[in-house]
Amino acid sequence: MRILPGGKFWNAAGEWARAAKQKGVRIMLINITGRQFEITEAIRTRATGVLSVLDVPTLKVTSVSAVMAREKNRFQVSLVLNCKYHTLTAEVEDFDLYRALDAAAAKLEAQCADLKTRIQDHRATATGETDAAQVREAEA
Repeated sequence: MRILPGGKFWNAAGEWARAAKQKGVRIMLINITGRQFEITEAIRTRATGVLSVLDVPTLKVTSVSAVMAREKNRFQVSLVLNCKYHTLTAEVEDFDLYRALDAAAAKLEAQCADLKTRIQDHRATATGETDAAQVREAEA
């Protein structure tokens, strides 16, 4: 099941998505999957809340997929964040599902911050700014 920000559900026909696209609203799809256990409403709410924070306008995030697997007495959480030109992944294994989800989201947040910084550092500066910086260096 795919949940959009604001608690709206993605339907097969995609009417809501088409209307949002026409209005210029960006959509980030959140796909939550559970393996070997059932995703409860509490888990879905927590995952949606944690993952909706990752919607960074600079990166143009299109979707986030969360796969939570249970193996004996531990949980493995795998998050995949798809941006326009990049794909970020994070995997965490822990005995507590919520702690694993938070740790994986923290890893993705750090990756998003690094990517955002890298993108902004590669942008060209105006010629007036570089000339002013060279003058300040020469005076010092």
